[in-house]
Amino acid sequence: HHIDTSVILEPEKAQNGRFCKKYLQIVGYNYRGRLSLPVMGELFIKTISLGDTRDRQVAFELITDLIEARKIDFYVPETVSDIIHKIIGFDTRIKPTDAEILACAIEDNAKTLVTLDEVLIDNKVIEQHFKIKIMHPKELI
Repeated sequence: HHIDTSVILEPEKAQNGRFCKKYLQIVGYNYRGRLSLPVMGELFIKTISLGDTRDRQVAFELITDLIEARKIDFYVPETVSDIIHKIIGFDTRIKPTDAEILACAIEDNAKTLVTLDEVLIDNKVIEQHFKIKIMHPKELI
C-alpha cells in the first residue's frame, strides 16, 4: 500500500482518526506500507511549520518511530509527469499534489493507495484505467 499524508497526519480525535490509527497499527503485519517522496515532502513541510522547536522534534520522532515500527518503505518517483497529466485529465477536481502522490503509487505498481481524500476514494475512472484501488483506511481494518 502507498499511504497518503492525510492518513498519517489525521488527529486521533478527528472523525477519521480512529480508522487511521487502527490501519497504521496493522501496517507491517497485514500490509506492506510505502511512502512516496511527495508524501515525505508534505510531512516535512508540516513538521517544520510547527512554531516550537520542541514540537518539531516530537513530530519528527513520531514520524520516524512510525516508519521504523511499521517497517514502512519509501518510493522515489522516476517519471510520473505523463501519469499526472492523465490523472488530471480524467478528473480536474484532483489537486496537483494528490495527483503526484497517486502517480507515484501507479508508477510503483501499488495495489492500493490509502487516503482520506474523498475525490480519490473509489474514483472508478481512475481505478479502472490505472488498475489501482483507492481506499479509505476503514475499508482495510
